[in-house]
Amino acid sequence: MNANNPFSSLSQYAPSAAFNTSVETLVVQTLRSAITQGAFYPGQEIDEAAIAESLQISKMPVRQAIAALEVEGLVTKVPRKKVYVTSLDKHDIEEIYTTRIALEEVAIRAAVKKACERDYELLERNLAIPLSQMDGYVGFLEVDKEFHSLLYAPSGWHRVMKYLQQLRNNTAMYRILREPLPPEKLQLSLYEHRAICDAYKAKDEEKTAKLLREHTIRTVPSLNDINHANEVATQKQQ
Repeated sequence: MNANNPFSSLSQYAPSAAFNTSVETLVVQTLRSAITQGAFYPGQEIDEAAIAESLQISKMPVRQAIAALEVEGLVTKVPRKKVYVTSLDKHDIEEIYTTRIALEEVAIRAAVKKACERDYELLERNLAIPLSQMDGYVGFLEVDKEFHSLLYAPSGWHRVMKYLQQLRNNTAMYRILREPLPPEKLQLSLYEHRAICDAYKAKDEEKTAKLLREHTIRTVPSLNDINHANEVATQKQQ
C-alpha cells in the first residue's frame, strides 16, 4: 500500500462479502483491518470522501462505520468534525493493558474449565506454525492474535472476548510501528504460548492464568516503543 495515500488501496483489507452483511459492517471491518495492520498511523486524519471513493460507495455508510470505530477507540473525533486515528500515550497503554490483564484472567479461568479435545486440536494447529513460515512481523501478530482468541473461545464469555479484541486492536498499531523485534524475542513468545497451552490442556487453572499474565506483561509496549511509534507517525505527517 502507498504509505502516503493509504486510502487508495483500501479494498485489499475488505473481507469477503457475506450474505446479509450490511455495507456499514463491511466498511467497519475494512477500516478496522487497515488501522490495526498499520496502513494508517496514529494521528492521521480520516478522509471520508477518499474512503468512499476507494470503496466505491456513498459517504453515509462510511460515516456510520467511523462512528462505530470511535466507540471501539480506534478513531477520535475532534472539533470541526475532523476524525483522526487515535494516538496513545504512556497512560493510555497502562490503562489498556491493566484492563486487558484483568479480563484475560476472567476469560482464561472459565476457558480452562470448559475446553475440550477440539479446542486443544485448534491450539496445537496454531502452535505448529513455525516462525519461518509467518509473513514477517505482521504475520506473527496474526498468529499471535489467533492463539489468544482460541484460548478464550471455550469460556463462552462473549462480551469479555469482544472487549479483549478491542483492547488488542487499540494497541495493534503501536506493536507494528515500534522498533522491529529480533527473531529470538518472537520465538520466546511462541515458547511461552507452548507453556500456556500445556498448562491449559492439563486443566491447571492457576498455572495457566499465571503464565498468561506474565506473557501479557512482557509484551506491554515500552515508553521507547510508544515514542518511536509516535515519531514515525509525526514523520509521515510531514
